[in-house]
Amino acid sequence: MDWILFPALFMAWAVGVNDSAKVVGTAVGSGLLGFKKAVFVIVVFTTMGAVFGGGGVSGTISELAKGLDAYSIGIILFSAAVAVTLASIRGLPISTTQSIVGGLAGAALTFNLMVKWEILFKIVLAWVLSPLAAAFLAIMVYEVYVKLFKKIKQIQLLEAMYKWLVFIAVAFSAFNLGANELSNVVGLMEAIGIDGPFKLVLSLTLGFGALTFSHEVIMSIGKKLTPLDPLSAFSSQFASAIAVTTANLFGLPVSSGQAVVGGVAGLGYHLGNPINWGLIRSIVLSWIFAPLISGILTYLLLGLLP
Repeated sequence: MDWILFPALFMAWAVGVNDSAKVVGTAVGSGLLGFKKAVFVIVVFTTMGAVFGGGGVSGTISELAKGLDAYSIGIILFSAAVAVTLASIRGLPISTTQSIVGGLAGAALTFNLMVKWEILFKIVLAWVLSPLAAAFLAIMVYEVYVKLFKKIKQIQLLEAMYKWLVFIAVAFSAFNLGANELSNVVGLMEAIGIDGPFKLVLSLTLGFGALTFSHEVIMSIGKKLTPLDPLSAFSSQFASAIAVTTANLFGLPVSSGQAVVGGVAGLGYHLGNPINWGLIRSIVLSWIFAPLISGILTYLLLGLLP
């Protein structure tokens, strides 16, 4: 069973490469947080999220993985990690959650297992609603804070508030990354009896992925999607974190990437900023193809390999 640790670490690294960009992309892109400091915040708060806030999501994934052995779980993790890595090479913020769920569906088809359609429907519905909710919340948060900040005349105080607000939003989002995306991996490991200190190893591996290979996806979120000033960066990041937290409370594995893209694009449109619709189209297509690639690869590998 020890070999399954390698695809689990590969998947955690892939989550760090792709999903961490959605946590710090707005902060780094707007120039309010340095890259190395952002990675440190990710490691600390992602670990906290996986340990203290991921029980509902990991439980849902474990339920979907019932009936699968360690070999099948390893193939699912490997296939999902490949799909995420391919998207990261193109700088696209993909959904690691969808990749894992797609792999689970591919495994279910391979072994003619009963697909838990009720759970799957709730997950897919959350995927659709989370970016819409994040867009709405980002506009609301922005409008509240822009009125508040207009009353502040001292420039130094204003800059300090911006930095602290963005830090809070990043920490909140990093906690959600551990409670949601990383908990997808944790849930699969729990399904075969691996738990405990391994969460810390996964968090450190995620941080290594963020440090080594996340720059392109960070730039897509923080620079290429739409122009961000400090307030719009905070508003979109904080709103997406609220949307993901709401999903966590219901034990639904959603994508922080979908939420933050919805928040950034929705607020940018509301403010009249230029939107990179070509990039958005590529991102949305990646959301569709990610679970398909993972599911098909899982199906082929489980069918072809002994």
